[in-house]
Amino acid sequence: MTHDIWIVTCVLLATIIAFVLDRFRLDVVAFVSLLSLLLTGILTPTEATAGFSNSLVLMIAGLFVVGGAILESGVADLAGRWLGRVGGTSTTRLTVTVMLASALLSAFLSSTGTVAVMLPVVLSLCRRAEVAPSKLLIPLAFAASLGGMLTLIGTPPNMVVNQELRDAGLEVFQFFSFAPAGILMLTLGIVFMCTIGTRLLPKQGTGAEDATQFQGFVSRPELIHSYGVGGQIREIRLPHGSTFAGRTLRDLELRTTFHVNVLAVSTPGARGPVVRKCNPDTLLQPGDTLFIKSSNEEATTNLIRQGQMELVASPASLPKEVHLAELIIPPRSEFVGRTVRDIDFFRMYGAMVLALQDRNKPVRTRTSDTPLGPGDTLLVAANASALKRLRKSRNNVLLVSEQEEQRESPLTPAARWVVVILIGMLVAMSTGIVANVTAVLVAAALMVIVGAFRGSNAYQSINWESIVMIASVMPLATALEKTGALDLVVGAIVERPGLTSPRTLLLLLFAVTSLLSQAISNTATSVLIAPLALELSDQLAVSPYPLLMGVALAASTAFSTPVASPINALVTGAGGYRFGDFLKVGVPLQFLILIATLSIVPYLFPFNP
Repeated sequence: MTHDIWIVTCVLLATIIAFVLDRFRLDVVAFVSLLSLLLTGILTPTEATAGFSNSLVLMIAGLFVVGGAILESGVADLAGRWLGRVGGTSTTRLTVTVMLASALLSAFLSSTGTVAVMLPVVLSLCRRAEVAPSKLLIPLAFAASLGGMLTLIGTPPNMVVNQELRDAGLEVFQFFSFAPAGILMLTLGIVFMCTIGTRLLPKQGTGAEDATQFQGFVSRPELIHSYGVGGQIREIRLPHGSTFAGRTLRDLELRTTFHVNVLAVSTPGARGPVVRKCNPDTLLQPGDTLFIKSSNEEATTNLIRQGQMELVASPASLPKEVHLAELIIPPRSEFVGRTVRDIDFFRMYGAMVLALQDRNKPVRTRTSDTPLGPGDTLLVAANASALKRLRKSRNNVLLVSEQEEQRESPLTPAARWVVVILIGMLVAMSTGIVANVTAVLVAAALMVIVGAFRGSNAYQSINWESIVMIASVMPLATALEKTGALDLVVGAIVERPGLTSPRTLLLLLFAVTSLLSQAISNTATSVLIAPLALELSDQLAVSPYPLLMGVALAASTAFSTPVASPINALVTGAGGYRFGDFLKVGVPLQFLILIATLSIVPYLFPFNP
């Protein structure tokens, strides 16, 4: 091997290892790899930056905006809540309904966005039907992955293999070219989960002991009981003569001095008690009632004694203006590894964190000083405006349960326009009236124009980590081809007669892609494997379409580990799953998809060019 091939190989291996270890952000790892190839002279500046101007990257960015508009406008939420009317109470019927709805949404939305929308809905269905969440959440996640097989925009790997064909000057896949194979895979997935899969999934009591957790819309007592904070919430009054009267909460420093959090302040009024906005500048007056939370009973006693206050009730009856909600930390949240104090959660959202659970186990140490991890859940107290902010913060915190009284209409005034624009984009892409990237970018611009969300929120809806990662990994594939490393791999395969059979080649590509997708991003995997598939098809005079279709399908089979994809990690905590649960259910399903791929893909896309 040449010196350049050694450099590219080392960079590739280092990148894959860093992806697998997952100790650094994916975009940082990919960008450092790109810089390594640029500084070593393997790539020219033009080649190194080509990914950032690639139409595929622009289209994925536009689809993030379109998907964000669908979420912000409430269209996706409305579609999800429709399940409540058709799901029934049978576990089998619920599984079929949830998987069909999840797959349909993920055919047009990102799989992570789909699960973010569906998770609260499914948990609410579990509560109503008295079904363990562990029976439905893995099917939800798997269906979101399978739904990506249905359309061109269902998942980035589909667009990656399509771009590979376009760059080679070949006829590209059409919008619904993936649908025939995708429908078969989805059908297999549903049948498997309703028969064998449901028996392999953990039952209630193996990670979902508390039936009151993760239930969509629940009563206030249920939320308080599930986190065990009922006895920690108290109601105290400032009588005339209290030493705390006439002072602000900032002056009193209740949190640092007495380890007490003030949830609300109620002041007597002519028409009844008035609950005031609680912040550091809130001025306490004689006759005020404070609703406080503290796990230290002695500290609360000292507070009452020093402030010459009166204990009214313990546990307290919180005023209706104080709403309780349950949040889950998504895998790629910026809050992972940080504490509530570091985040300054109250300043950011106006919500007070009452309790924290790590994979369904209460954290006994001080909540504000405990680093947050993926799948951790928070119980918060908030007012109505804070709840709205929390609902929109899907990237960092996902609201999965809130008290029953807080139901609200999910649709915004722009929802009707969002549906029209979405349909127009899909028609344009499926008919080929304009280029796919043009249709997506126009739709993204129109979403902002019609007010689906403000322009700044449109930028926030883009997953920049994914965009930078994809744009940085694409030149790595260029380096493999430029240095001859790709030809070296192709030559090694071609020289082995046992691997040159088209069906064996499809099996090999599927296996490698599927295996890598369990550990690293399926987009990065497809960016690396798609050029190999195309080169092999050229060397062996085999049609590239079945091989590239096999790569795309394999990239959507991230079933076997909780870290195989963000959506698996997202349901792990809510379902109380363990690593082995994904192995037991995921591995058999992957083999089924492999067998189906070897059977149906050559029929739909013959090997003969």
